[in-house]
Amino acid sequence: MSYLTRRDGRYSYRRRFPAEVAQIIGRVEYRKALGTADRGEALRLAHFVSVEFDRICSEALESPAGSALPITETTQAQTAAEVLNNLNAVVRTFTVNITERMQSSGWQSELKWRRANLEALANGTVLPGLDIHPVTAMAMRKALDDTLAGNPPRFDSAPLEPAEKAVPAATSAAAGTVTEVEFQAVLDDYCEGVGPSRVSKMRSLTRRVLAWPGTQTEQLDRVMLYCAERLDAGGKATSVHGDAAGLVTVLRRVPGWQSIALPKAGAVARAVRSGGGMNVNQRSSIPLERMLSIHAEVKRQVPVHHATVVLLARYGLRPGELLQEGPEALGYRVDILGNRELVFKAALSGGKNAASRRDLPVHADDAPLFRAVLLGLGLSADATPVERDRRVRRRVQNASGVFRRLLGGEEGLSLYSQRHTLADLLRAVGATTDEVGAILGHTPAGSKATSIYGGSQPLDRPRELLAKVREWIPDAKLERT
Repeated sequence: MSYLTRRDGRYSYRRRFPAEVAQIIGRVEYRKALGTADRGEALRLAHFVSVEFDRICSEALESPAGSALPITETTQAQTAAEVLNNLNAVVRTFTVNITERMQSSGWQSELKWRRANLEALANGTVLPGLDIHPVTAMAMRKALDDTLAGNPPRFDSAPLEPAEKAVPAATSAAAGTVTEVEFQAVLDDYCEGVGPSRVSKMRSLTRRVLAWPGTQTEQLDRVMLYCAERLDAGGKATSVHGDAAGLVTVLRRVPGWQSIALPKAGAVARAVRSGGGMNVNQRSSIPLERMLSIHAEVKRQVPVHHATVVLLARYGLRPGELLQEGPEALGYRVDILGNRELVFKAALSGGKNAASRRDLPVHADDAPLFRAVLLGLGLSADATPVERDRRVRRRVQNASGVFRRLLGGEEGLSLYSQRHTLADLLRAVGATTDEVGAILGHTPAGSKATSIYGGSQPLDRPRELLAKVREWIPDAKLERT
């Protein structure tokens, strides 16, 4: 459990004190700002802040009842005497923590960066969110090295009970059984790293499908039963697979359940798995002439969406990639040769994955279309993530609804299908597989070649390919209808 919370995009460590500790120190909760908006960095810092939490608990439990003063959220600078007096308790708690962690998968890499942070702290480097004295860091680093060497430090004050009490954990009724409290902590941790719409979906889905307490086998059986009921009711295999994959993703975060997976045998399992194995024939393109006729109808019937559908077709953007951005996504880029050109920074915010972040060279005649669409986001600078998510979804739904109506409801085609049409057109004008992936934001090679987070090589080839495709997707003419 990470005990991370996020507010206004930045992470904090938030954890309830055990009841006996809260009674002594006069506080029920410990909070500390971590000073970062990066979840990976926050997770690393949280491991070290947990040491401070355990130290507070140990000191409170070891002191005479009522003698400890209330703990404030701001950690005060420790005197030399306090550092030395607390050293034994801190190292003991830290040793117990890492020894327990070594029973879980992935502990080698975690302890490697833990040691790197301790090394930095021991050398006097100030790390955000960590108030650990260099002497304490040196002792913790030595304890880590000794433990990894199979010779963990031993303590004369043998009882480890305070350290165990300092870690609140729900006890399971039987080995391998997880309680609802334990799962909710795992679900909360998952929800911190996804968007509002995903949070709503997964909370609803887990409430409907899972039941606690339960074992790994029992929960997987419930997932498959849900899938069978959905398929029997006429649900699409793709949707059922998406739900099942989402549930498994969350369940894998439960300690000890990392290997959980959908079964491969049985009719239901095969049907569910088929939903995740779509091939190129299932991802249909819209025939070019038909797509152009729809553009003309959009321009005639709903002109407010015309710029959106044309740009999606000409640049192969996902609808959300275009409609989630504001004016700042259109800007100039200077390459290594000093060439300055206008680009659309695709997936600037909330991109599907790292490979989707890319710079797309914008044709001069398309600049007004981009500006019109990007101004349509219409959100203030202080809009919340929930407000942004709601606005983006509404924009995508409106444009998709218009396009779907003009398609006539043909199975397998949608506004997104224009992206597949562009892929076929790129191949028709000579683009390689890697070049198609680079423009669509689907491959690591594409990410490295055009990423806004690195690389300043010229975009001559993407510009050339998109210009050739653009000739096949001219401005809509009403006489096409």
